[in-house]
Amino acid sequence: MLICKNLNFSYQKKKILQNISLEFKSGRFIALLGRNGAGKSTLLRCLCGLDQGNVEQLTVDGLDMLTAQRGDIARLISFVPQEHEDMFPFDVLDVVVMGRTVFLSTFGAPTDFDYQLARQALQELNMGHLEDRIYTTLSGGEKQLVLLARALVQSRAVVFLDEPTNHLDYKNRYHMLARLKELSRKDNSCIVACLHDPNHALLFADEVVMLRDGVVIEHGPVDEVMTSTAVSTLYDIAATEYASEGITTIQPCFAGDAYRGKVLLLVGESGSGKTTILQSVLDQNAHLLTGGVICPGTWKQNKRYSSTIIDIKTGASTLFAKRVGGEGDLGPFKFYPEGLQLAAGALAPECHADGDLIIVDEVGPLELTDGGYGPHLAPLLALRRPSHIWAVRPSIVEQVITKWMLVEPVVVHVADQDALAQVEKYLSSRREK
Repeated sequence: MLICKNLNFSYQKKKILQNISLEFKSGRFIALLGRNGAGKSTLLRCLCGLDQGNVEQLTVDGLDMLTAQRGDIARLISFVPQEHEDMFPFDVLDVVVMGRTVFLSTFGAPTDFDYQLARQALQELNMGHLEDRIYTTLSGGEKQLVLLARALVQSRAVVFLDEPTNHLDYKNRYHMLARLKELSRKDNSCIVACLHDPNHALLFADEVVMLRDGVVIEHGPVDEVMTSTAVSTLYDIAATEYASEGITTIQPCFAGDAYRGKVLLLVGESGSGKTTILQSVLDQNAHLLTGGVICPGTWKQNKRYSSTIIDIKTGASTLFAKRVGGEGDLGPFKFYPEGLQLAAGALAPECHADGDLIIVDEVGPLELTDGGYGPHLAPLLALRRPSHIWAVRPSIVEQVITKWMLVEPVVVHVADQDALAQVEKYLSSRREK
């Protein structure tokens, strides 16, 4: 039904979407998931031709969207935006009938058949009792349902919805999504909806597209794609799967007791000895299944000059970062692709599910802005078994705790004379659990 190849979109020289290639079939409900600002709304607008991106191919039911007339597109695709402005005070029925405009001649008026379709759409959404109400007097949730009815009388072949559950109460969220699921089956429609809650996708979607920073990181059947690792990576929050009475949900880990005290923050300034203590921990706990990374460095003029990254599990190492340019060769750090690749492998969640301990040296300002190790940390925290030791600078401790929603983290300062003993006590207490 829809084919998109190599879609790119930029706004004021900023890349919003990068190399998007998707194919959607009829009779499917596709959920589009991602954090705020990931590019979900822009992707929908590009797919329905409202925003013009740079794309190799974009066809819907065989129609070339790059050359088609707006009227031809509108008779095939309907779109319910996230935000909408109130129109003139029309009756609800007249608002829904506006969806038939693309089928009328220039001076044509809606027919009895058009009104019949409008009433049918309202009834399908349990909104028939509102047909004589004035649209501007409705609640936000009621307006959202009316706009969906308008979209359905325009086209059911492909329906795009941008966060359709906005403004809806608890029941109506599920009611709308259930109707959309039913429509995809009954009318063989291709339904694509941006959703906020991954559990809504679990309940209703056939496929899931996960969009992070304008890039599709996952796309496939919901039962294959919706894993705790994928959701943790997507939203940058540790999340885990729960199954009860045949229903699977994904919930944030911070709500569970097992998450309390899961992380020890080893706090010290750069060069204060954090890496030295971590190496001592490794030496004294060779019996533990430990993974992660340590980064010993070199120094110039009392500043770190370079860092080597070591995969704790395999022993592999390479240059990670080095200062370049600047006065006395003490300019900003350059991170090397080989080091970043080693880090990605060393911190891959699938390598640590049965481990005892994960060490990350260190979690710094770069991670707070989703760089460096940042994308790997939430999926690692979602693993049930391993404990964590993160090296952190004093100035960002609270930011680290807040960003990853750490509950009752153990804080050990490198300057304490018994710092290593405190770490050993933490490891012992974790083993007892």
